[in-house]
Amino acid sequence: MRRPARARRGALAAGLWLWLGGAASAAPAGASAGDEGAEEAGAEDMAAAPGSSSPSSDASAPVAVTTRLTPDPSSIGDLLTLEVSAAYPSGYRVNLPMGLEFAPLHLVGVEEEEPVATGQGSLRKVFRVQLQRFATGEARTPAFPLTYVGPKGEVETVRVPAHAFTVRSLLANEADPQRQGEDPPVSIEYPAERAELVIYASAVAMAAGFVAALLWRRWRRRLRPVIGPPPVPAHEQALGALAELEGRGLLETGLFEDYYVQLTEITKGYLEGRFGVEALDRTTEELRRELIRSGDRIAPLRPSEVIAFLQGCDLVKFARYAPELAAAREDLARVRAIVEETRADLARPAADAGAPGSSTKPPEGAGPPGAASDMADETGEMKARAEAGE
Repeated sequence: MRRPARARRGALAAGLWLWLGGAASAAPAGASAGDEGAEEAGAEDMAAAPGSSSPSSDASAPVAVTTRLTPDPSSIGDLLTLEVSAAYPSGYRVNLPMGLEFAPLHLVGVEEEEPVATGQGSLRKVFRVQLQRFATGEARTPAFPLTYVGPKGEVETVRVPAHAFTVRSLLANEADPQRQGEDPPVSIEYPAERAELVIYASAVAMAAGFVAALLWRRWRRRLRPVIGPPPVPAHEQALGALAELEGRGLLETGLFEDYYVQLTEITKGYLEGRFGVEALDRTTEELRRELIRSGDRIAPLRPSEVIAFLQGCDLVKFARYAPELAAAREDLARVRAIVEETRADLARPAADAGAPGSSTKPPEGAGPPGAASDMADETGEMKARAEAGE
């Protein structure tokens, strides 16, 4: 069976790595003992230097490990980051074992980056272990294993060396610090009277401005009286309604009932608008009782004449009496004469006419004297004709 291409490349890289390591170990042994001592001293200085990297102790393993701790030196309780960098050939897998113990340090968390290619078939993977120490002085991170898996599935470990660091105290120049006593109580009274006055004055000004704005808005929204046109006088309304009724031609078409219904409404509306008598919503009998009690309200009209006219109109409306056209037209003319005689703008001249030396000439357009009595007589005749027709 053919080996996968990835496995072949991993085996080739591992062989190249081992060959390079053998070549390095077979170097001429002409190096002086002084050079070896210098290298050992340099390694010790590197391990002791703050924030420096520490190499792995297993030089024969295909995985090279370096560590770096920051910050160093640190203060008590600071978050320490132990960065573990593993360099290994392609085809290997490097993992950090689970359940590692770092006592007496406190383990905060572990972060793991993705492998990064560094060239010539090599990879580099970084692990960041976050720690904390709550004691001062010299300390060391404990050594722990790092697991790697070879191209053929073999599982090996490489040892991550311990790393020395220093934790400094937050108290300077205090060999044996002692807790100080409590400070005396401090008064919370505000001594700046001018500032206090400014604050209170500003608060009062703001409140006054708010109230003034509220009142101003309410004043703008107030109900303003709407002045409408002056009311049309009752005599103008009545004369206009009579002219409109006369022009409809109801008598020529035989609509006597509609004609007298509207004529009655015009008469009652004029009595209510001119003299203040509630007539529109009352029957003839109800209006008769009201006019008998207070007949002086419609002076110079006589209540008996008005009631007689309305009763004559009721004969046509309810008894279906059909008067002659000339009589119907005369009824409209009589109502117009009543309006012209009692119109409000002639009340003052009429009162002045009763004074000594004043003229007694009737107003222009008024009916002849005794028109109201003639209306009452003809109303009686209308009743008699209605009874004879029955």
